[in-house]
Amino acid sequence: MSKYFTSKTMFALALAGTLIAAPSLTTEAAVQNYQLSVDAHYDSGVQNPDGGTTEIIAYNKHNHSMYLINGDTKLVEKISLNYSSANAMNLVPDFSVDIAELIKTIDPDFVYGGLPSIAISPNENVVVAAVQSDDYTKDGYAVFLTGEGELLSIVKIGVQPDNITFSPDGKKVLTANEGEPRNGYGKGIEDPQGTVSVIDVSNGFTGLTTKNITFEAFDRAEKRAELVKDQVIIKKDAKPSEDLEPEYVVVSEDSKYAYVSLQENNAIAKIDLTTNEVISVNGLGFKDHQEKGNELDLLKNKDVKLQNENVFGIYMPDGISTYSANGKNYIVTANEGDSREWGEEDTPSFHLNENEKEVDGNEIVYYDTTQYDGFDDGKDYIFGGRSFSIIDADTMEIVFDSGSDFEKITAELYPKYFNTTNDEVKIDNRSGKKGPEPEDVKVGKIGDEVFAFIGLERIGGIMMYNITDPTKVKFVDYMNTRDFSEAIKGDVSPEGLAFVTSEKPQLLVGHEVSGTVTVLDILAKDKNLKFNDIENHIAKNEIIEVTQAGLLTGVNETTFAPNKPFTKTQAATVLNRLAGNTNTNGIEWAIENNLIPGVTDQIFASNKEITREEFAYAVYNYLVLSGETFEEVTAEKYNDDAKLSTEAKQAIYALQSKGIMIGSDKNFNPNKTLTRAQAAIVFSRMLN
Repeated sequence: MSKYFTSKTMFALALAGTLIAAPSLTTEAAVQNYQLSVDAHYDSGVQNPDGGTTEIIAYNKHNHSMYLINGDTKLVEKISLNYSSANAMNLVPDFSVDIAELIKTIDPDFVYGGLPSIAISPNENVVVAAVQSDDYTKDGYAVFLTGEGELLSIVKIGVQPDNITFSPDGKKVLTANEGEPRNGYGKGIEDPQGTVSVIDVSNGFTGLTTKNITFEAFDRAEKRAELVKDQVIIKKDAKPSEDLEPEYVVVSEDSKYAYVSLQENNAIAKIDLTTNEVISVNGLGFKDHQEKGNELDLLKNKDVKLQNENVFGIYMPDGISTYSANGKNYIVTANEGDSREWGEEDTPSFHLNENEKEVDGNEIVYYDTTQYDGFDDGKDYIFGGRSFSIIDADTMEIVFDSGSDFEKITAELYPKYFNTTNDEVKIDNRSGKKGPEPEDVKVGKIGDEVFAFIGLERIGGIMMYNITDPTKVKFVDYMNTRDFSEAIKGDVSPEGLAFVTSEKPQLLVGHEVSGTVTVLDILAKDKNLKFNDIENHIAKNEIIEVTQAGLLTGVNETTFAPNKPFTKTQAATVLNRLAGNTNTNGIEWAIENNLIPGVTDQIFASNKEITREEFAYAVYNYLVLSGETFEEVTAEKYNDDAKLSTEAKQAIYALQSKGIMIGSDKNFNPNKTLTRAQAAIVFSRMLN
């Protein structure tokens, strides 16, 4: 069999171990332009394995502070971001406001049920918090405060407000009110309507009234049938006005439209804010995990193995954001997934739509579709997409999905803690149910570039992507500040994010289990690279060129290691980048296109040093694949021509004829390993 023969079988076997991608190149790809780093930290001192502590945060540009809510303590707290290096790691609140006590001043009978969300006015130094009642059938409140914590007003909103936001023009406040049937289903048991509350604050923050937008227009039989046809998930025989449960609401940059995630229904609602009417409810469809790029690990067998499975993921976004690009509005979703578990177990009204199955001794949690409309018969569905998506806000079509990125990246960087949960450290704990569980997503603009930040609730950490062009999304960085030496240590379970729009862009991350908040700097990498070990190197200019182009980076900030051997995986990854394949695995791509040989038909040897001959073969085939022609190749014969393999000889002389890769002292030295500097020279010539 040819030494240059490769196959999909080899790739599948190459991934059968505990590593998906090359450990040296995910980090290289991550720091091309920006890199996340810890700049400050706050510890509330309140931990809760069930979450709900420092859950949601908001940035106030008017006083450069962050405001956070703590559901356990019922407090809104303000923390200045004008800290010094001396106190950065031990931030303390400037003040705290007991929201439950404030509400009692106007409603003595109110029983506090939760403090799920907070937002800041874009125009004034005003804070608003959403508060739930302990009675799941009663209205909640929106509490308006000055930035100094003084009460402005309190106004009733819908049942079970879960998220609150200002419109970008600052004229309206909106809340997504879930209306969950928390006592279960049954005769005489209420399932409150899901609604969206709109508060007009264009004339100030006193004397406010609320407009509750319902989904009653979809209760008509023909409208309900349209929802089901569009694969909006609805409980059988239920009214959409009661079954649709708003989770999160955002407003377009022009303040004309609101987009509402209906998590349990796997749908997005669009509201016209000029008329305060729901104009559409669209299902998001399902993620086919049999497709290339959608691999996942479903088995809790303490082995990291991502592979295609005959299951369909239900996106079910939790946090969503919106931005505009090229004159179009887009919605960015964190595809968490969520089951319905209501009522008390072992009672007639108890409801749980999970169906646990044992596969090869592993427990997998599927969606129990028997009581729901919107599914296809004969298919297995699982909760969540294990990804983030970008959706065209006009058509509601998914234009980008991160596929299996999150599991691939966490598998590579944290193989011992892959798919662990947020209240214990156990590998594969969440593989059978929702994986890393993306919780929230925020969008931020730095210069002319737009970035998405996604928090992973279970294993922890923040993913950062460049989404400036929705059709050319690029992974930038992943940072995890959890300490895995204990079940709950460090920063555990990122729930809410906030982007700091200042001269020094930052990301605020609230962790609901550890009760901590981390301030992350978003550092632009210095493009005037200063590697200490290339100053007198013959390849200095080429090294600078390819690193500035984002093809390679140093082994650290000051070292390029020009004479260190180049590996097969590094070659595959850089060629993949040259091809512009930002969302495909370099090894898989190189194997499928017959660029790089394996050691055998079953072993790729991803970290093996690549020989000069193997590299020449890969580069030549990449160029041919890209449309390059090598007609009438004329080249000077190398003295060691007899050592060249028959299969690689054409490639070696073709590259020589174009001046892309040449030997030295009239020898090609085919079996010598390629150095990082030599690879940089070749890639530099390919760029020019």
